[in-house]
Amino acid sequence: MMPWRFALKQYIVHPERTPASQLIYYNDKVSIINDGFPKSICHLLVMPRDSNLTKKHPTVSLTEDIKAELWPYVEMAQNHIFETFTNEYELVEPIPNCFETIEDFRDKETFINNFIQVGVHSVPSMGNLHIHVITKDFHSDNLKRKNHYISFTTTFFKKWEELPLSEIPDRDYMINEVIKHHDLICSYCGKNFFNKFAKLKSHLDDEFTLHFKKKIE
Repeated sequence: MMPWRFALKQYIVHPERTPASQLIYYNDKVSIINDGFPKSICHLLVMPRDSNLTKKHPTVSLTEDIKAELWPYVEMAQNHIFETFTNEYELVEPIPNCFETIEDFRDKETFINNFIQVGVHSVPSMGNLHIHVITKDFHSDNLKRKNHYISFTTTFFKKWEELPLSEIPDRDYMINEVIKHHDLICSYCGKNFFNKFAKLKSHLDDEFTLHFKKKIE
């Protein structure tokens, strides 16, 4: 049995075997899938299929040249998320500094710039290089622990525009300081929940319900 750390390898080596519900796209360069344990409504992984690149640390190996090669696929993931989210939900209450109007929500450029984040983790939990493309709602049953949230909302998450870094982030600092001790700040309103994850989780769900409504089929 393959170790959990290498669970993504199957989607890189044999993307054609991926269930249709999870597979978004693949060619000889990348595989794009729905994350198996999404931390938001929309959470995709863009995974280079190059046998050497897939083994490297994402914070230093995504050079400007490699990013340029991968950018069309990141854009593909962003476009897919925009279509998926806006087809399923409508905005019912403005979100400050994100969607001031319904028109903002429906505008693809505004949606992508304000509500989707792209990047990698400083200390990846999986052994194959993967790029997260994820909405900022953090409304998911899979968001179960503090580290799930912190890993996307602090310096633990290295944004696309920051890459490549000059060196791999210090693992001990990222785990023992950032993950364990960083305050929990609401991504919608900025309220500090300190170390109270259950309260933050409930608040995030309330915020999502306040701002979005599922469309009637």
